[in-house]
Amino acid sequence: MATITRDLLRKRSEHNECMISTMEELTLHQEELVSIDECLGQSCRHLKILLLQNNIINKMENLHHLKSLEYLNLALNNIRKIEGVERCEFLNKLDLTINFIDLDDLESSIDNLVDRSHLVDLFMMGNPCEQDWKGFKNYVIARLPQLKQLDGTEVTRSMKITAAQQLPALVSELRGLAKERRERRDKEEEEQEKERRVKEEKKKRKEEKREAIESGKVVVEDVGESSEEENDDEELTGHTPEVRNEIYKEMAEQKAEKEAREKENQPQYRGEKEFEAQQKEAIDKARTREDRGEVRQCNEGKWPFRFDEDAKKGYVQLDVTVQKHLSSTLIDVDVNPDYVSIVIKSKVLRLVLPAEVEAEGAVASRSKTTGHLVVTMKKVDPNENMVALRAARKHAEKKVADERRRAASERAAKEGEKLGAQMLLSGSVQIEGMVSRSKGGVGAKDKVDIGMSEVKTTVSEKAKKGGGGKKRIDFPQSECPPPINVLLS
Repeated sequence: MATITRDLLRKRSEHNECMISTMEELTLHQEELVSIDECLGQSCRHLKILLLQNNIINKMENLHHLKSLEYLNLALNNIRKIEGVERCEFLNKLDLTINFIDLDDLESSIDNLVDRSHLVDLFMMGNPCEQDWKGFKNYVIARLPQLKQLDGTEVTRSMKITAAQQLPALVSELRGLAKERRERRDKEEEEQEKERRVKEEKKKRKEEKREAIESGKVVVEDVGESSEEENDDEELTGHTPEVRNEIYKEMAEQKAEKEAREKENQPQYRGEKEFEAQQKEAIDKARTREDRGEVRQCNEGKWPFRFDEDAKKGYVQLDVTVQKHLSSTLIDVDVNPDYVSIVIKSKVLRLVLPAEVEAEGAVASRSKTTGHLVVTMKKVDPNENMVALRAARKHAEKKVADERRRAASERAAKEGEKLGAQMLLSGSVQIEGMVSRSKGGVGAKDKVDIGMSEVKTTVSEKAKKGGGGKKRIDFPQSECPPPINVLLS
């Protein structure tokens, strides 16, 4: 359940540049308001339009400051009587649709509107007095001759004349009905009080029984009895102020639970101050473990890091990648001769050093460009770990050479594939110019004598006729090898 506060008024005054004092129109519908608080009249004295429909307001009060009020909407509330508008001199429209103004309070309610000479539009549809009495319309028209519309219907002159003639009889009838209604209401209130007490007693017994069951003193055996007790807790039905209050109460509880769940599911946005306590606790815990000798490498924050012993001879540098805009107050560095322990935003980074260092001379700094944390530590022995450094350097060089060889082999394989494709397409391969002349290759325009001469062949007459005769090959005299006889089959 909510009340009218200055914060709520300021929230609803955005259309007026959040100026409360000069606001002329205010909308507070569906805010689960239970009353019209005095804060409204004191803060918004110049209001002309006030919309308070669909709440659970029980009484018209604290309206005496709103002298400029022209339109008041209190539809769908728990109003039982029209009151509190004596000083609203310029009120010309009043909406009380679906409230609880009954016959026993109708006469006094209309009495409070008689002097509102500017009131020309009135809505009272859905109230018990309008539903239970046929003479309601003529009675209101006769009592309020300034009205021009009643429940959205135009009030004509003939209607006013007829209503004025019936007024004495209507007044007498209304008073009799009001007396009966008050008697009936008293009985209903007594019955409701009895039912309320019975329900409270049942609820109390049920709670006592539940406590006894939880403590183990009582064992539940009769299931039918418990089900009957559950059936006794019937929900409220009907259209009464009490029922509306219960409904809105349940709605408020459900809304609060939903908001709480949404708040839990939302990411927690915490600043530097919120992290300080958690950071201090994490530092104390880490240092306590280290004092006990529990030194184990860990990287709780998954921070990227690297050691560098080449950047500065005789020193070990630790570079930790942290957020550029992370506050340095959330970083704590503790350097020991053989390990370094860093707490970054409540997460521990503990690393064993590659060489023994002088803890007293260690320097921690932040990069202005990247925000990285750089811890520079001087070695006790500048030559310590040099073998490992040389081995690492040699390994790096070997890796580069392997990469070059692999790239060369890939290029050779690609050239071989290209050559094979050329042979398939043309049937011949152009080898001129493939090897440079500096390496013994042949240029495209060079003529080379490879020592070959023209060779003549002589075929016998028998071979010409297909008789499988002999074929004679004649070489030049300067290269006169022995004659070779070739048999053709």
